[in-house]
Amino acid sequence: MSDPRTPSTSPSRKTALITGASSGIGEAAARALAEKGYDVALIARRTDLLDLCAKRIEEAGRRAFPIAADLADEVQTERAVAEAHERLGRIDLLVNNAGYSPGAAIEQFSRAELRHIFDVNLLSALQLIGHVTPIMRAQGGGRVVNVGSLAGMVPAPLAIPYAATKVAMHAATDALRLELKPFGIRLALVIPGFVDTAVFDNARDGAQHLREDPDNPYRKTMFDLDDLAKKNLENPLSPDDVAKVIVRAAEARRPKERYYTPFSAHVQAIAMHLMPSRLKDAVLSRVYSL
Repeated sequence: MSDPRTPSTSPSRKTALITGASSGIGEAAARALAEKGYDVALIARRTDLLDLCAKRIEEAGRRAFPIAADLADEVQTERAVAEAHERLGRIDLLVNNAGYSPGAAIEQFSRAELRHIFDVNLLSALQLIGHVTPIMRAQGGGRVVNVGSLAGMVPAPLAIPYAATKVAMHAATDALRLELKPFGIRLALVIPGFVDTAVFDNARDGAQHLREDPDNPYRKTMFDLDDLAKKNLENPLSPDDVAKVIVRAAEARRPKERYYTPFSAHVQAIAMHLMPSRLKDAVLSRVYSL
């Protein structure tokens, strides 16, 4: 077997760069793409988890390159793309998956905290697309799959910064399809519903001090949303389910503009779009026990 850390410049071997690849959807997508014959570069902050993911992929006979980087940092993001290009030899596919969702009210965020959410969830993705564009253009084309969220279409309290970044991601993907079309670079947006990942546990843990504060005016809403999340987790999507859709978007000869998963997510998105605002607010107020 060839050295799994030896880069391949052959256009016959597909390559992919995946962010948020240490766990959840990103880790599942990395494994699924490797199974389809991709060499993969894995970007995230957690070195231990990245190395574990890479080891599993290499044990299956594929090439994997873990690259530790904080995507909130512009310099580290640029360095990560350069290292991925050097390791892979080419970049055929970019999967923008990195993101997180703190659970708090807008008045409970500082400006710096809001900026960090936008840096990780949105600005890093746009920067990465900007860096891979000349690489893909020189190759004669490429593919970008952005991971959005139903949260960008179904309003919810205590997730305003996250939802705002996802709405922006959806709009940017639509515009970039036109901007990059002349270079043979195709874009697709994957929009999952409720996925069983560590995002919700991390959000809860990060706002635990607010839940314990009896003077927090949003305390009841936080607990009500916890109950709703637990109910949704009774029948959630798995990261592997979403990974299959990402592979479909990556491999399709003519990718669709949007891939919803599951089908009910598409139904919810259509309903939210067609429903008058007053009715929408009334329905969602009951859902969230407001």
